[in-house]
Amino acid sequence: MTTASATLTREGSRLTVSPAWTVARKEWTELARDSRWRALIAVTLAMMVVSLALGLLHLGRLEREHQAATTGDRWVWTAQGPKNPHSAAHFGQYAFKPVGPLAVADPGTDEFAGSSVYLEAHRQNEAQFRSARDGTLGSRMGRLSLAFVLQAVLPLMAILLGFAAFAGERDAGTLALQLSLGVRPADLLLGKALASGAVILGLLLLATVGVGAGLAVRGPRAVEAGEVARLLGAFAGYAIYLVGFLALSFAVSARASSPRAALVALLGFWIVNVFVAPRVAIDVVRRVEPLPTAQEFRSAIAESRKAQFGHDESHPAFLAFRERVLKHYGVSRVADLPVSFRGLTLREDDEVGYRTFDEHYGRLNERLRTQDRLRAAAGVVFPSLALQPISMAMAGTDNLHHDDFIRAAERHRRRIQTAASQDLIDNARNDDPNYKAAPELWERVPSFHYERPSAWSAWRSQGANFLSLSIWSAACVGVAWRTSSRPRPY
Repeated sequence: MTTASATLTREGSRLTVSPAWTVARKEWTELARDSRWRALIAVTLAMMVVSLALGLLHLGRLEREHQAATTGDRWVWTAQGPKNPHSAAHFGQYAFKPVGPLAVADPGTDEFAGSSVYLEAHRQNEAQFRSARDGTLGSRMGRLSLAFVLQAVLPLMAILLGFAAFAGERDAGTLALQLSLGVRPADLLLGKALASGAVILGLLLLATVGVGAGLAVRGPRAVEAGEVARLLGAFAGYAIYLVGFLALSFAVSARASSPRAALVALLGFWIVNVFVAPRVAIDVVRRVEPLPTAQEFRSAIAESRKAQFGHDESHPAFLAFRERVLKHYGVSRVADLPVSFRGLTLREDDEVGYRTFDEHYGRLNERLRTQDRLRAAAGVVFPSLALQPISMAMAGTDNLHHDDFIRAAERHRRRIQTAASQDLIDNARNDDPNYKAAPELWERVPSFHYERPSAWSAWRSQGANFLSLSIWSAACVGVAWRTSSRPRPY
């Protein structure tokens, strides 16, 4: 009875090896004897080790800087001494973005999106301190990362393994001989796929284990269930990607007129997929869904803020608010209010400002999400466009994770504002201009603490990209099966 794996069959009491397994062993033997492949695999492993080591060193440095900056900023905030709460709110804090453990493999947008947000009164600031801006020309071109090795080098290896699978056999005259001996084309494809897939997926598995081991060295928090789920998500995405490249190589090899023609065609697709398509997709998306410049964005917010009174006591909105407050407390003069009117105005101005910021930043983030969707839409043709978002999402270094950090920082800014305004409302009687809050108020304002979205949210956000990648890979497998079932023998 033949098993699904088609490796061994039992006929009576005799155990025989299936043709597919024989082909796989033959391919393995040839690969093992070829010194060029041993060297190529060694170089690829070395690139993985170096990129992982560099990633771990970079991650460690960022974590130390993050801890030092967080501790220092907290000390500066709590050491203000007696001060007017509104002045303290203008003095502000910093929210520093923590680095996820899997950024060791894929730095994503972190180096370009900014690592901290300045939290001050009446303003929602953008992220700043982009490490790419401070780097040398060489560093701006991109540093070696494990993600690049998996996205560019391993597909190239898959091409080198598969381009001569059928065209090479045909060129050597062995393909017609094997077919004449009764070897089915399906067995040829399955055997070659077993051998080549073991090499490519074995290297991917080693990379995944290496990342897991590197994270384990950093402590138990780096290998908690959520991070393992993210690592498995990245492994699944890369596995689908590489299987598709292997299948595509077999399909082209089965129909190409020569190994050289197959190699040229596959290398052309590899170059377009890895280097050209991502760049072109960015340019096209920028034209289809352009973003405002920083100056245009700030000007739009400033224009919207004109409808709010801010510190302008002659503003119609200010006068209307004062009348509402006096009516609410049943008094005719601000001096008769039982609470600080200045504290009330600051809180009101902030509440109105929150809606303005939410409106403008909401539109900006929706445009960014639209850009990401448009860029990934071509993933069914050029799989790197679907794989890159998956890799960054699992590493926690994509735009969605950055936006979640920005939102958390803004919530903390509003918490500071509320505490400052409420202290003025409760304690600055008759709007005493000399009122100063006790230092204990700064201690009561908690430090900024950020928790990344769950692994499930990362998986869920990449459903469309997983689907695009799976469609492309399944199409390549289907074409490979169809073309190899009737390969050109001559």
